[in-house]
Amino acid sequence: MYRDDPLDDEAELRAIAGDEAVDRLRSADPPGDRSPLEVGLDVLRVLQGWVDDERAGRWFVSSQRRLEERTPVEALAAGAFEEVEDAARAWAAAQG
Repeated sequence: MYRDDPLDDEAELRAIAGDEAVDRLRSADPPGDRSPLEVGLDVLRVLQGWVDDERAGRWFVSSQRRLEERTPVEALAAGAFEEVEDAARAWAAAQG
């Protein structure tokens, strides 16, 4: 379920991944039509279909082999949207 109010979504991501992570996503400005924060919220929704919020939050800030040892937050801030989306789907599917 995707909410209409982006402020509520951002607050939820802050509660799950932390202020530092969301601040980093908000301040990043890679080229493209989507922002790192928007993609991060989409990824959160994917993860919430498979794991609890605590595990999803840890995933966002933990180094990932599929992301060349970067955290998903670092990769999103750099504009690696598809790579993060793919990594999230693969990780979530492995949790089931």
